[in-house]
Amino acid sequence: MSLQCSLLLVAAGVHTLDEAQVAPARALALDGDRIAWVGRVAEAPQTDRVADLGGAWVTPAFVDAHVHATATGLALAGVDLAGAASAAECLDRLARHAAEARQDPVIIGASWDDFAWPEQRPPRAEQLAQAAPGRSVLLVRVDGHSCLVDPATLARLPLRHLEGVDRDADGAPTGLLRESASEAAQTLVRGLLTPAQLAAARQAVCDRAVALGIGSFHEMGHPGLSGREDAIVWATGRWPVDVVTWWAELDPDPSPVLRPGGDLFLDGSIGTGTAATTSPYQCGDRLTCGELFHPDEAVAEFFTACTRAGRGAGVHAIGGRAIEQALRALEVSADLAGPGAVRACRHRIEHAELPSEGQIRRMASLGVVASVQPAFDAAWGGNGGMYAARFGPDTAKNSNPFAWFARERARLAFGSDSTVTPLDPWGAVVAAERHRGGWGIDRRAALIAHTLGGRYVAGQDDIGPLRPGARADFAVWPDDPLAVDDPRCLRCLATVISGQVMYGDLQC
Repeated sequence: MSLQCSLLLVAAGVHTLDEAQVAPARALALDGDRIAWVGRVAEAPQTDRVADLGGAWVTPAFVDAHVHATATGLALAGVDLAGAASAAECLDRLARHAAEARQDPVIIGASWDDFAWPEQRPPRAEQLAQAAPGRSVLLVRVDGHSCLVDPATLARLPLRHLEGVDRDADGAPTGLLRESASEAAQTLVRGLLTPAQLAAARQAVCDRAVALGIGSFHEMGHPGLSGREDAIVWATGRWPVDVVTWWAELDPDPSPVLRPGGDLFLDGSIGTGTAATTSPYQCGDRLTCGELFHPDEAVAEFFTACTRAGRGAGVHAIGGRAIEQALRALEVSADLAGPGAVRACRHRIEHAELPSEGQIRRMASLGVVASVQPAFDAAWGGNGGMYAARFGPDTAKNSNPFAWFARERARLAFGSDSTVTPLDPWGAVVAAERHRGGWGIDRRAALIAHTLGGRYVAGQDDIGPLRPGARADFAVWPDDPLAVDDPRCLRCLATVISGQVMYGDLQC
């Protein structure tokens, strides 16, 4: 019996990423928001309309499994500090932006990285005030765990009651804030923004996402980074992308619309020197093993409650000690609720930058998804990168070891952690393929991790591989992304979500 479908798409090829498919595909038939058929053109069902995409190729739409979306939108309109080679350049970019945006009372910048700056320290608060006089200034470090603020913003903060306030030899605050102090400053400055500015930022990040072939992102709501109200807006609003919203508190049932945990910090970051590691590392003039932010018992109770409720949960764990804390908590949950119940929840560990092989094996056994950011290896891996400087070349080589996860059959979900690294899905695929320590995976596996991985961890089993019955979420590219030398050259021609064209068109 022939299928009466609304639209038949004919392409040079379709990467369905469906393991069950054996024959190559060149066509997709859509019926409303669903895929009705996939296969050879000669076997296509009758449809109302036909769109010939010519030499274009179709893949599932990307899923960015870790985004701080409003911050990303604000950064798109703010000061881009990525790649600034010195504190002086950072200040120069701030000054130029302040001169261009004379009416903005609040200036937000993102992605400064002082790792290789010749000054060996970031600018002081007074220098920010000189560069942007009369403005509230918030410049967030590339890892999101530190920030710089101007003197007026410093004066509004309860500095005596905050941890992470950097001070000079005389005890005066410098304007550099870490962890909880940074979170307090971000909350304060965010409160100065108008609803119109926030709405524009949210729309901007959605527009950027669909233009890159991203059909969904996971918003990592956090009390100190974005706030609960922002998370609720993302969870309940209507967006051109599919938004999955998580909430980073030790609450197994944060709300009907928020998922538990997500970017719940078990430790901090390597750049700020708060990632909890098994061996000490140098961060500036400090030798540190980082810190754990929650007691073992609280993390175990959190995962156990989530498991018993059948809710997948997530935690942020970068260093080996933090990853170990998460795994011990999950193993307690498996003892109490059963290993099958733990596996069914598809719990996630964010970042997992410094795991041991044994820890990855345990993650796979527990069904834990590694929600990782390949761009971290591209940015900080290799012999001359931050990992090597902090931990030495051997540890740097084995950081973010994607091939270890693949070998143990641990599920991977790729993301950007934007604004830490930009929304750039093909860049992430290439970074996973060309791991600086030699632990890369093939491009198809990387594409699966960046398209199907985020759907799997969210329990969206009706979206992902392009097969009959699945929701019609896909992207169109001008060439075969698995065959070109470097897919980063590919420009997205169209992004389709729930059968609706959200970017570009299908007249390729």
